[in-house]
Amino acid sequence: MSVLFRDKRGWVRGLILFLFCLGAEPAMALGPHAPPPDFERAVEHLCREVLHGYDPDPARIAPIIAHVRAHGDTSGALPRYSDAPGAYQGFAIDMPMQRLLRYLYNPEIPQELIKPFSIRSSVWTTQGSAGQQRRLWADPWPPAGTEVVRGEQYDRTTADLSTGGCYGMQLKRVLVFLPDDKALLSVSVQPGPSEVGTRGYLVGRDQDSRYVYSDEEGLTKTGLGWVSSRIQTNVSIGVYLGEGRVVRSGVFQWMRAGWSGLSVIKESHIKASLVRYRERIGVILHAPGLPAPEDLEALFRALDAKSDEELRREAQPIVAEYIEAAARDRNRAALKILKDDYARRLDRAELIGLLMRDRLEDSVRPQ
Repeated sequence: MSVLFRDKRGWVRGLILFLFCLGAEPAMALGPHAPPPDFERAVEHLCREVLHGYDPDPARIAPIIAHVRAHGDTSGALPRYSDAPGAYQGFAIDMPMQRLLRYLYNPEIPQELIKPFSIRSSVWTTQGSAGQQRRLWADPWPPAGTEVVRGEQYDRTTADLSTGGCYGMQLKRVLVFLPDDKALLSVSVQPGPSEVGTRGYLVGRDQDSRYVYSDEEGLTKTGLGWVSSRIQTNVSIGVYLGEGRVVRSGVFQWMRAGWSGLSVIKESHIKASLVRYRERIGVILHAPGLPAPEDLEALFRALDAKSDEELRREAQPIVAEYIEAAARDRNRAALKILKDDYARRLDRAELIGLLMRDRLEDSVRPQ
């Protein structure tokens, strides 16, 4: 390859990157709700010390809890952390704390059931950690003392709405329950770059959270199909505070993602993602017909007792619905994947999650 061609190719890629970033909203300033003093030290305590085995210190965690209590449903930017921009989003969930924790931290309720708009699959890979989560919501409740659950988790994301990129990543996790504050803090840190993004496709409306996944590396956004993108930094702290029959919640998120050592993530991107998270999880958890966690656990056990072939047979009508939706959208790429015996490409956990979501959809779909 000539030097001239290499330089020209690099210039074209640089132009595409510039135009891609130009289309984003401007970065947010730190606004009127700046984090309280000692906030950054509280983040360091959770994301470095507690994550790696130190006992949680409620006094050092207090600034994070104070921020959530003070700012309700507001959103805003955060100081950079681990060389990544960040944003905060608060929201309330109209549900008692114990019941919410049973939905969110339960080995028999796949997380893609509650968060189908962002999670393709999520599995705790540390032996015993998934089961230990039951301590957070088991009777008698609340727990008498501080509870800590540590482990590693492998997550795969749904297709990004802007680029079509899907990512697999190993995460270090710690869950901390503080009984005096009736607070649950969920900490997630990605210790290294994610796998290279692969192409995924939304089928139908965003509200329906139906996705089709390929194994092809790259993005679906026009002009960026060649990109080998990765999530480089991904740090989040979710906070849940029990207040009677309501849970006051807040999510702190920092992220870098891109390619060739460059990140295209701005604070405004993170803010928009968290607003979508607040809206989508509210639709599901506030749905009048949301099954009780006990019913979802029973459904999981019934499906888990079936063979892989039985699960694939039961998934075929769902795949047929996806094919009809992709045909209406004239989504040829998704159609090609779906018609290539798509159910056989899904692993056992994905099949169970797909079937559980199908049973849940009618009760949580917006009208």
